[in-house]
Amino acid sequence: MEKIWAKLTDLTDKQKVNWVRIIAILAVLVLMVYAPKLWISTKTFPIVPLFDWLPTPTSPVDYILGGFFFIIQIIYIFQNKRWQGILIVLLYLYLAFVDQNRLQPYFYQSFLTIFAIEIFRKRAHQRKVLYAVILVFFATYFWSGIQKINYDFYIQWLSALNKHFSCVDTSANALICLPQWFLEMFTYAVPWLEASMGILLLFNTTRKIGVLFILSMHGIITFLLFYLGYGYNVVPWNIQNMFSVIIIFWTLKTYNPFEFFLKYFNKQKVAMLIFTVCLPFANNQTGFYDSLLSFHFFTADLNYYNVFVNEELEEKLPEHIQDFFRFKNGKTYINMNEWAQYDNKVLFYPEERIILFMDDYLRSFADDPSKKELTELVIYNHEYD
Repeated sequence: MEKIWAKLTDLTDKQKVNWVRIIAILAVLVLMVYAPKLWISTKTFPIVPLFDWLPTPTSPVDYILGGFFFIIQIIYIFQNKRWQGILIVLLYLYLAFVDQNRLQPYFYQSFLTIFAIEIFRKRAHQRKVLYAVILVFFATYFWSGIQKINYDFYIQWLSALNKHFSCVDTSANALICLPQWFLEMFTYAVPWLEASMGILLLFNTTRKIGVLFILSMHGIITFLLFYLGYGYNVVPWNIQNMFSVIIIFWTLKTYNPFEFFLKYFNKQKVAMLIFTVCLPFANNQTGFYDSLLSFHFFTADLNYYNVFVNEELEEKLPEHIQDFFRFKNGKTYINMNEWAQYDNKVLFYPEERIILFMDDYLRSFADDPSKKELTELVIYNHEYD
């Protein structure tokens, strides 16, 4: 065990960058195997393009493109050519623009990491590259914590804790029994604890504490995912981050915490600061820029929809959509996450433009798609008793 730990931590800057690159790609490959239909266009769940004019690959081109995307990443692991990394990032951008449901946090973080590495020339000072990568990990924990400071997170998190760690309700199958005051206090502390993990990584004196906090968080999350029996698509991402923070931060020494933001200031650093500081801040303050692309990870305040359909449209929808009909108070609805997960194995991308696109898609099967009251969009994940 000591030898493994020594190999993970006793690395040069160049080796750190290389290993983080490999781990990021391995996580993507595992998730592509887990969710293969996400990367093709010909499936029952419709793709949601960002731009209508963007050419959409159809069968068999989509299979060939998805297969090439998978294979070029395997080659990139071993050959590590700059053009391969750039090609991979560009392919991901194209595929994500063709179907925005591919903009999942675990893919976005990995490809942002590859982008941070490959925007520099091959002979660039490796500390420059490492600092660019570090910005991604700082942003992941800092902004994910800050974005959790909202009413919905507190309600949903406390509800989950009460379900699994409180014995007040004897019908619940609690993992262990913890006092209610502790569960409530911990709920309000979580956002600040997670944001502090990003800050702790900036200082020499607190960096190892930050790493241990992060390892504990990801370890607990991974255990609970297996214990609860769902969310397996998040497991590779947790493991990726655990290995990455050890490799990058455990032996890292700096002169001051502002090095990551100000040192080696050039156009590449500006690009990374835009993605890891400016855009997340803009999202937090104004809602500008997509939430998941602003490290809005598991914050509970994103909107997920049920689409209620009236009887006229209900009869017109194809059978493969009718398979996802559910019923509430005598009304028929489709849970968009359930439908998306069946084909894509990932959650429905939670932006307003996506649900409006799907609403138009469902309406297109009606004789008169413009007719009012064919559908009703209802946010279901903020309903509290």
